[in-house]
Amino acid sequence: MRQMSGSRGILPVWDIDDARGIKPRWYVMPPAQLLEEQFSDTSTLPDVVAAIADIARTLAKLADQGTYHRDIKPANIFSYNGEPVLADFGIATFAHSPAGLTRTGEKLGPANFIAPEMRSARNGERGERADIYSLAKTLFVLALPRKGAYPPDGTHRVDAQEFSLGSLGSRGATLALGHVLEAATQFRAHDRLTMADFHAELRTWLDHYATSTAKFTPRTGLHFTRGWGPDISDRHRRDRESTRAMMLPAIRRIAEALTGDARAWSEDIDHGNGDTTLGDYDWPQNCEEGFIPDGGTIWLATDVHQGKRVVLQAVLDAEVCFIAESHQGGPPWTLGRQWGATPWQRARMPRTLDQVERLTDEILAWLAQLPLRSGEAETRDVPTAVSRL
Repeated sequence: MRQMSGSRGILPVWDIDDARGIKPRWYVMPPAQLLEEQFSDTSTLPDVVAAIADIARTLAKLADQGTYHRDIKPANIFSYNGEPVLADFGIATFAHSPAGLTRTGEKLGPANFIAPEMRSARNGERGERADIYSLAKTLFVLALPRKGAYPPDGTHRVDAQEFSLGSLGSRGATLALGHVLEAATQFRAHDRLTMADFHAELRTWLDHYATSTAKFTPRTGLHFTRGWGPDISDRHRRDRESTRAMMLPAIRRIAEALTGDARAWSEDIDHGNGDTTLGDYDWPQNCEEGFIPDGGTIWLATDVHQGKRVVLQAVLDAEVCFIAESHQGGPPWTLGRQWGATPWQRARMPRTLDQVERLTDEILAWLAQLPLRSGEAETRDVPTAVSRL
């Protein structure tokens, strides 16, 4: 902490006993208040998320320098000069420090906040993604203070009652945040979000849901189950379900803009009717047929209007990307315009929803500029600026 004193997001150390090397007898810090004491019954879920997003930003910068705190918990996060700050780097690992700062076999971190790979120091794990796990657990505890000082053990599951945030806001807001916490607490470290991505997802969540006014009113009588262990097929199912849920409002808006009817769309590809992706998206060939995504695709298409339809498609292959195309004169169809593919993004995340919304905004703006056909009496009424879902 003395090394980083003065850095944003780190509680400063004013002075320290320099005579004792790495075992100082004393050090002096300014008065600071535990972050959890800053929250009250009038606090909202976005208040907690905003504070944790600030800490995530600090930890992401430290990670870029090869420094990992490894002891993230509510007791080590303070409020100082109105900002959330980190303290207690007692078991931190640094870019140029030996791995043996902690005794062999010693647990690295607090119970229930510890990432699975840090439960023993024997493996020499530096903890590159341990802080993400612990910070996600910390967010959960701060958001639901009356449930106790410790979070449920294991990977967060949005469909498990013990991990529910449902009492803290709208279903859309709490589910979206739950998906972020699930991605941050995966059992295998390499399956987790990076700290930079965790920060970005929280900031995007705030962009969507910061107007939530729900207060801290935790549920009671919850049924507890353990959350360890990846289930790939189950994850794929939930990825598809969540992606489809993100796409449905988009295709309805596009259908209404094109045809005047938000219900004028259909689902599932119809090969017999010539349904296919017409654009070239440079996806890597993974079989003789070209590119076939492991997670398949989700195909939504508007009804035909004046010889034109718009297709919105999700491509799921560990991550997800979106494309959209305007088809004309079919079947057989010709390509009139294409959008995407968007950057690949982890499914179920707020930033993934952002991609769908941005893509939809582009399509609506294009539809608004289409020339009217002869015989159409009125100017097309299509919004060019679309509010967030």
